[in-house]
This record gives sequence, C-alpha cells and structure tokens, in this order.
Amino acid sequence: MEHARAFEAARTLTSARRSGERLESLPAELTPADHADGYQIQDLVVTCHGREVGAWKIGATHPNSQKVLGSDIPVAARLFSECLVSGDTTVEDRLVVRGLEAEYAFLLGKDLPPQGAPYSREDIEAAIASVHPSIEVVDTRFTGPQAGSMAIADNVNDCCWVYGAGVDDWKSVDILTARVTMEVNREVVVEGDGREVLGDPINALMWLVNEHANSREGLRSGQYVTCGSCTGLYKAPAGCDARATFEGLGEVNVKFRSQGSPR
Repeated sequence: MEHARAFEAARTLTSARRSGERLESLPAELTPADHADGYQIQDLVVTCHGREVGAWKIGATHPNSQKVLGSDIPVAARLFSECLVSGDTTVEDRLVVRGLEAEYAFLLGKDLPPQGAPYSREDIEAAIASVHPSIEVVDTRFTGPQAGSMAIADNVNDCCWVYGAGVDDWKSVDILTARVTMEVNREVVVEGDGREVLGDPINALMWLVNEHANSREGLRSGQYVTCGSCTGLYKAPAGCDARATFEGLGEVNVKFRSQGSPR
C-alpha cells in the first residue's frame, strides 16, 4: 500500500482508539488488501499513538480463532502498556465484540533483538522469566467485528489484557495438558489446554520471535507475550462476570459493567 494511504488509515484508527468512537468502515482507498497492508497500517498505528509497548499478542493460534479472524496462519500485534492490567479488573462495558480468550503469557527476562539466524527453542526458553495466566478481552474500533487484513490493521482486535501472578519456575507448570477453563456468570462455557495453541504455547512464542518481531524491533526484557487462546474466542454477554482458571497456575477475573452500574 502507498505509504500516504497507510498513514492516513493509521491516523483514522488511532483517532478512533483515543476517542472511543466507532467506525463504520475505512474508505476503500485506505482499506488493506492483504496481510502485508494490514501490518503496514498496524505498525503505523504504533507510531501515531506514540505510547509504550508493554506486550505482544499472538492470534489465530486456535482453530476457532483462525476461523473468526479469517487467517490460517498466526497473526500478531503489539499491546500498549495502557491496555495491560495486573490482577482482577472491571471493564467499562461499551464493547462491540466482548470476546474472551484464556491465554498463557510469558514475561521476558532477556532481550530478543533481531538477528540474522533464527533463535533456537533453547535460546527463547532461556529468555522467559515467568509464566502467567491471562484473559485477553477482544474488541474493535468498528461498529462490527472485523477479520482478515482489517483485523490486523486494527491491532488484531485488541481491547485490554488482564494477567495474574506468575510462576518463575515456569517449566514446573504443565502448559500443555493442564485444563484451562473459562467461566461466565459461574458457568463453564468452554475448556481447553495449551495444545490448542499451535500444539504448544512455546511454538507460538517461537513464531513471534523468528517470523514476525525479527523483521521489526524484536522483543525486549520486561515485555509480556500472550501466546493465543487455549479456549478459542468466546463472545460473552453484556454485564457478565468472567473467570479463566489455569490448573496448577492460577486464575484471572474480569467483570463487565456499564457506566453507573454496581461493581
């Protein structure tokens, strides 16, 4: 995509992000035609918004999420620090999608800068400081759900990311077969495990490091990587209470409340 058009698309999305206004669509000349256009716009959103990047998210790692996003390969986006929440939280419920994803996340203790050769699994595992339970809350800057290149341009439908206390001895945690459960209003709505994330959440992290971030700025110590949903995308009802429980690791709780309602 021509740079000027990509930049104008990024400015439009950034304005919507800041104001909370919903877009019907982007003008045809600003609409990304493919993944490459989507990432070009997404990268420029980071420039336009000018806020600190505290984490990276990986999407389309679960069959359900791939269907929703319209992508049979993983996708990624940076998460701004202002969208990260440590511990249980209440989200003001003005959301269009209200999607919930239970995800393993890693805190990095070492930089993984761009380099010529791919990082080995051992290199990447050595950079992990801790593993955390988390819920990604998915939404959009548009009046309706987006998929494909438009979702990529819109920072892969990010809203906020809520993470719980971590475990430093992360290899002691069974991130493959331990049950991961999503509850909404105290009822189990979906279950899964780490094998739903490209077979292993570490596989998703390796993809991000070697196939995506390596052609950008790389990853930094102190950033989190949330590796994609163990439970697919669950579209929750308005005003609900949600809990993701990770067997052997912990849980995270999110409440959705409209402005002025009891919390």
